[in-house]
Amino acid sequence: MFGFSDARTPISKSDDFDVLSAIWILSCNDDNPIVTYRGLSERLGLPEDFDVRTLVQSCRELFRPGILDSRLRDWKAKMKSGKGRPGWILEIKDKIEQEKTIDRIGRTDVFRNQFRVEQDAPKCGLETIDWGLKHIERLRKDVAEEEQTRQRKWASLIIPLFSLVVAFFSVLASVGVQWYSIREQMEMKRYEVGFKPKQDAYSMFMIAFTEAMTSANARDKAVVFDQLKRMEGAYYLFEPFLTGQQRADVYDKFSQFLLVCIRQAESKPSDDSQANSAFTDQVTQLRIYFQRQLYAFLFA
Repeated sequence: MFGFSDARTPISKSDDFDVLSAIWILSCNDDNPIVTYRGLSERLGLPEDFDVRTLVQSCRELFRPGILDSRLRDWKAKMKSGKGRPGWILEIKDKIEQEKTIDRIGRTDVFRNQFRVEQDAPKCGLETIDWGLKHIERLRKDVAEEEQTRQRKWASLIIPLFSLVVAFFSVLASVGVQWYSIREQMEMKRYEVGFKPKQDAYSMFMIAFTEAMTSANARDKAVVFDQLKRMEGAYYLFEPFLTGQQRADVYDKFSQFLLVCIRQAESKPSDDSQANSAFTDQVTQLRIYFQRQLYAFLFA
């Protein structure tokens, strides 16, 4: 009728019930059954941002928002005649501003107690006041029980969910540790199966190369043949890791080295520096080949 919604606005804060009780008592005992929201806020000392209008409109069983235009006009006329002005209007020092303030009051700026809706209705009796306070207390308990029910509901959902999340992350962590362990084992196995055999064979090959070269220069044929056999044995260890063309190239270079070393070991010691220099140049080039090309074949 007055443009107000019939839907109840739920009271969300427990402290609001204390304010609601104070509003109820004031509306029951005030000399004027018409109560303004602004005057109510000032009399109760409420903060400026406190939504007293919504609080009052949330309890239609206790309060009736608004007023008929005819009743509002009669009340304004009475106030302008100097009678029944609320305290908050009387606090305005300027009389002209008081009149303007009265004019600005609209029917949505006021409310009445549901038990004092008639014009010049008397104050409520103690029985009515007590009924209202008990009703507000029932509302408070309902909200508290609803909040407890909601908390228990959330607890019944959150605790199992939290346990499930903890269990999930525990399983995830366990899987992660196992995966890391498996990866480490795979890397170790890859090293044992792939890298280490090549590393050992290559090291044996190059050590034997150096010994054979030194022995050949010293004309120690027995040691030369022994080291050449070690080189050949090392070659067969890393041969499976080479492609067909790589095997052919490496074995060809090994054969060249074998012939150079045997020829040098079987030659007679002399002062022929040119022959010794040729031997050195050949084995140096072969060493560079093995260090660069063979190494790249095996480990690149």
